[in-house]
Amino acid sequence: MKNTLLKLTLGVAMIAVLGTACKKENEGTPDQKLALNSAKAVIPVDGTEAGQVTNTSASPTAWTAINYSLLNNATAPALTAQVKFESNFNGNITKLSGYSLGYYDSPSVTNVSGITLTDISSVSLGLSTLGSNSATTVGWYDYNRTTRVITPVAQRYAVVANNTSIAAATAVYVVQLDAVTATGTTGPFTTTVDFHTKRLK
Repeated sequence: MKNTLLKLTLGVAMIAVLGTACKKENEGTPDQKLALNSAKAVIPVDGTEAGQVTNTSASPTAWTAINYSLLNNATAPALTAQVKFESNFNGNITKLSGYSLGYYDSPSVTNVSGITLTDISSVSLGLSTLGSNSATTVGWYDYNRTTRVITPVAQRYAVVANNTSIAAATAVYVVQLDAVTATGTTGPFTTTVDFHTKRLK
């Protein structure tokens, strides 16, 4: 009888130890999932993601540039970014060192997700920035100087690559400007730039 009782007591103790060990292992799982969710998401090849930058300025003509990683779809230091949003309400997209910039006017595609590598294969990458559109300068938005309203040029896409030609590049991105909105009449002014990026290489 004593032996049976001893075996039962040891059995219960072992179950309790095993239960505690399993509980500790399971407790670590949410933290691991949280760590994975907080990591930056790289845009996959042929993937399209929405992006946004916001900024505040005391003057409507003095905006601090915002460096942006098109790969990670997030603001980033200049060394890891491909472009910066600057100048007029941060609406200008400017290439950074090591990258080239061009534009593509699509005859029919109205959303950047529909742009393909074949579409932009002959794009010339000789620009430093795409900003306000005019009769003499190619830009990706129209700017009304009276109302200060910025309207994206329809079906015009910025093309960013890590080479001077699309064929030789190993990283190619196409960016569609969706909107540039600003608030404030006497300052400070706040701007929001919305866009979509598609990675082609």
